[in-house]
Amino acid sequence: MSDRDETRSPVDLDYDLMRAAVIKTTGTEPTEDEIEDLALEAATSDPEFILSEQRAVQGLANFPFKGQDVFYRLDGDGTPVVLTDIDVLREVAAWFVRRELVFFDVDKLEKPIVKPDLASIIYRRIRSQFPQYEIGPEKLKSLLDALTNNPTADPGLSIPVWDGRTIINPGSMEKLSFSNGMVAINVWRKPHYRTLKPKHPGLGVFDEFLAFIFKNLPEKEVFLDWLSWCLQNEDDKPGWAIFLFSARHGTGKSTLASIVKQLFGEANASEQQGVKPIISRFNKPILLKKLIYAEEVKVAQNSDDGNKLKTLISERQTMAESKGKDIEPIDHRCCFLLTTNHKPIWLEPGDRRFYIINVDHEGYAAGGNLYEEFVELIARVKHTFQSDQAIADLYAALIARKHSDLFNAHSLNVNALATEVMQEINALSPDIVEEMLGEFLAEHKILFVPVRYASKLVDYFAHRNPNATKYSFDRLGWKKKKFAWGGKGAAWAFYHPDAHPERGNIAMSGYQESIEEHINLKLAVALTNIGFGIAHEYIRDPAQELKDDDVPF
Repeated sequence: MSDRDETRSPVDLDYDLMRAAVIKTTGTEPTEDEIEDLALEAATSDPEFILSEQRAVQGLANFPFKGQDVFYRLDGDGTPVVLTDIDVLREVAAWFVRRELVFFDVDKLEKPIVKPDLASIIYRRIRSQFPQYEIGPEKLKSLLDALTNNPTADPGLSIPVWDGRTIINPGSMEKLSFSNGMVAINVWRKPHYRTLKPKHPGLGVFDEFLAFIFKNLPEKEVFLDWLSWCLQNEDDKPGWAIFLFSARHGTGKSTLASIVKQLFGEANASEQQGVKPIISRFNKPILLKKLIYAEEVKVAQNSDDGNKLKTLISERQTMAESKGKDIEPIDHRCCFLLTTNHKPIWLEPGDRRFYIINVDHEGYAAGGNLYEEFVELIARVKHTFQSDQAIADLYAALIARKHSDLFNAHSLNVNALATEVMQEINALSPDIVEEMLGEFLAEHKILFVPVRYASKLVDYFAHRNPNATKYSFDRLGWKKKKFAWGGKGAAWAFYHPDAHPERGNIAMSGYQESIEEHINLKLAVALTNIGFGIAHEYIRDPAQELKDDDVPF
C-alpha cells in the first residue's frame, strides 16, 4: 500500500465513489459543488443522518449515544486524554456553586437547581464532555457525595459556597475566586475564536471598511489605537469612549459595532438602546460586561443622564445593584462604544470623555452616490467575519499594534486629537440659551434675580427642567445666596458678581441702588415685557401716599 493510500480517509473514498457514479451516469466530469450537492441529497434521506441532525438541533450532538462515533479530547501529541476520578471531580466542582441549600450553574446563576436534579445534570454533562470516562450508578453516587457532602475537602474538590457576588476579571479563565471560605463568580468568558491560532494576521478588509466610513486617516488611527489598547489591556479600562455620529442612517455604525463585539466576545458585551439602562437602577449586570455598546444615544441638555454616563466612562469604581440584591460597590472594567444620528451638542466644550467621529459618507443607505460600492463592501465584511478564524487573524493584528505617541488611553488629548465634529460642537458652546439669557440681562441692566423668577426668565428662551436654571446662571458667572429686602424674610437669589448685594442694597463702582428699587425698576419691567408681571413686588409710590393722605377730613 502506498503512502497516499495510507493517508486517504473514508471521506475521500466517498468522494471518489460519488464522482465515478456521476461520470458513469452522465458521461461528464462533475464539479466539486455538484458532488457536494448530490452527497447532501443522498444523506438527507438516510435515517441515521436524520436522527443525527435531530439530536444536533436538540443540543445532543456531543452526547455519546450507543453505536455513535464520538470525539475525544486529545493532548498535544494527538493522544486521547485519559481522565482520573480526581480530574473529573475537580472539573465538575468548578461547574457549580451552592447557596442556601440550592445549587447554581456558574453560567446560569438566575436558575437555582435542587439536589435531585443536580445528579441528572452532572451525569449527562460528564457523558457529553468526557465520553471516554466510564460512570455508572455507583460511581455517580460516590461523585455526588464527594461534591456535596464533604466539608473537609480541599478547595476545588467539592462544590463551593457562593458569597452571592459576581465580579469581572477579564483575561482570567478561572470562573471562581476564593475568599474567606466562599467564592465569587467571574463572569468574563474567553471567546471561542481565541482558541484558534492565527493563520494570516492582519487588518485586511476591516482596514478597507474603516477607510471608507472614516473621513480621514488620523481618526481611523485613533480608533484603532483605542480598540487595540482595550484588547491588549482587558483587565484595565480606558478613560474615554468612542462616539460614532452620522446624520444619515445606513453608514456602517452597527456593522462596526458587531465586529467589535465579536473581538471582545458576545458573552462579554452588552448592547443597549440609549443610555437609560446603563445609568438606571439594576444596572450591575450591564456594568459587568467588558464592552458596552449603546445605540441611538441622545441626552437632554443639562440633564443628569450625561453626567452619570461620564462618570461611568471615566471612573473604575461605582455603586451598582442587581434585581433582588442589595446595592454594592463594584470594580468595573467597561469600555464604551456609542452611536447616534443626532449631533451630541449636549456635551460640554472640550469634554475629554468622548472621541466623536463623523461617519457620514456617500455610501449611506437610500441615495448615496457610492451606495452600490458600499453595499458590496459591507457584504464582504460580513461574509469575512462570519468566520472565527478571520476574527482570530484580526485580533492577532490588533494585539500586536503599536500606539502613536499622542495616544493616552486614560486621558484624551483634546487639543491635539479633536475631530472636525468635536470642533464644531465646541463652536456651538456656550449654550445658545445661555447666550440669549446673558444678552437679555445685560440689555435690561439686571444684576439681581430672585430664584422664584429665574426659571421664568430661562423658560422665555427655552423650556427646561427648573433644576437646570441654576446651571445656566452658574455658567454665566452669577452667584447664589440668601438675602432679605423689603421688610420680608430672606430668600434665595442669583446676583451678578459685580453687584455686591449687602444690607438690602446693590453696590457697584460709583453706583448704589436698593434691592427693592432694582427689582421694581429693572427686573419687573423686563419680566412684564416678556409677559410675566410681578406687580405685587412693587414698593408703594411716595407720591401716591401723599395724595391718599391729602383729604379734608
